[in-house]
Amino acid sequence: MGFIFCPLILSLKYFRSYPKELKVISIHLMLIAILAVYSASLWIFSKNNLPVLHIYTMIEFSTIMLFYQIVFKNVIDKVWFIALILAFLVFCLINAFYIQKWHIFNTYPRTLESIIIISTSLFYYYKITKQTLYIQIEKSATFWINTGFFIYFSGSFLLFMLSNYILPLSLKFNMIVWQLHAFLSCVLYSLIFIGLWQRRKA
Repeated sequence: MGFIFCPLILSLKYFRSYPKELKVISIHLMLIAILAVYSASLWIFSKNNLPVLHIYTMIEFSTIMLFYQIVFKNVIDKVWFIALILAFLVFCLINAFYIQKWHIFNTYPRTLESIIIISTSLFYYYKITKQTLYIQIEKSATFWINTGFFIYFSGSFLLFMLSNYILPLSLKFNMIVWQLHAFLSCVLYSLIFIGLWQRRKA
């Protein structure tokens, strides 16, 4: 959880100078950090924090899609992203109330979220390969952030899909799996930090 605070602090420091897509990422980091702290506090007091994960998933997906909506504003009409966000939120709520209820790990929305974000990040790479104008992608904040999302959701995809099967297994196996998830989170927020740092130097 602590990994998020480095890019969060940096984003808050330079928020006013950021373009729209990085302001969305800053808001994303802030909301995710708040939910992560709240979830951790519930866990400390031995309370079920899975309802927070349902809300976390909805906020995470919405803010990431708003980020990509700005990135692809000249390629994909805004209405498609809004429709996708609304459809996903409806699916999450139906899942939480009728399928995998609030106190169960929401594997279906998490898996669907991973598929959509992996696909969107791959589309970003495709657009880069089709550009005729030369750019130094290693100096692009969007490139680093997109790479963070791609690695994190690609690595976590199987974990999200099988979470309800993994949880009942041995404690040792659970620890290994969630250590992997923690590592992927570290990679994600490190790459977001690098992206924001590149923008700071620009």
